[in-house]
Amino acid sequence: MKPRELLASTVTPDGMSMTLTLHAGDYYIDVDGDELMSTRAPGSEQALATLAADELNGGAGARVLIGGLGLGFTLEAAREAFPADAKLTVVEYFEIIVDWNRKFSFASTGSDAFEDPRVRVEVDDVVRYLGRCKPFDAILLDVDNGPDAWTLATNDRLYDHRGLARIDRVLAPGGLLAVWSAAPSRDFESRLQQAGFEARSETVRSRGRKGQRHTIFLARKPAVRG
Repeated sequence: MKPRELLASTVTPDGMSMTLTLHAGDYYIDVDGDELMSTRAPGSEQALATLAADELNGGAGARVLIGGLGLGFTLEAAREAFPADAKLTVVEYFEIIVDWNRKFSFASTGSDAFEDPRVRVEVDDVVRYLGRCKPFDAILLDVDNGPDAWTLATNDRLYDHRGLARIDRVLAPGGLLAVWSAAPSRDFESRLQQAGFEARSETVRSRGRKGQRHTIFLARKPAVRG
């Protein structure tokens, strides 16, 4: 078997090794040797955007926050699923991830996506960004491995009770929170409901009708709270 070609690497603030490799025409991002994401199976990352757009009935004029750039597939799907008057803000913690997207154009996005006038890219911690941003109609989160932190221990702050309260303050009335997860979580779905969201989850596949099963949590903020 042909070995993977190491293209780039970095070390996370928690001391974990993050690498970008190429094998048989597909790119892989691994953390300490374990696969985090790849171009071979982008289906669930795309579903994060398409399901959100469906929930918002297309999202005319929607202000959309995408937390986590990854390999660019959620952004690419959002560019297709949301209309021309939508505003798409991407917040990515690792500047090197943004650089890798620009250099390798994983999802056929590259500079085209970043030059789209609807798209704005912020290199920042999502939690910190949520503490100072203007309201959004939809927040799409593909940060870490889902509600259970892996690449950064501090990502727990995004999905705990305080984190969900922070998201609630930033979401416009009737707005939608969509969260990608590697696995289902009754605890997280219950936490969403306790935070006042109307929550459910969808199971999606990573490669069309094949591949791994992942979970998309869909949580709607009520338009009016009693």
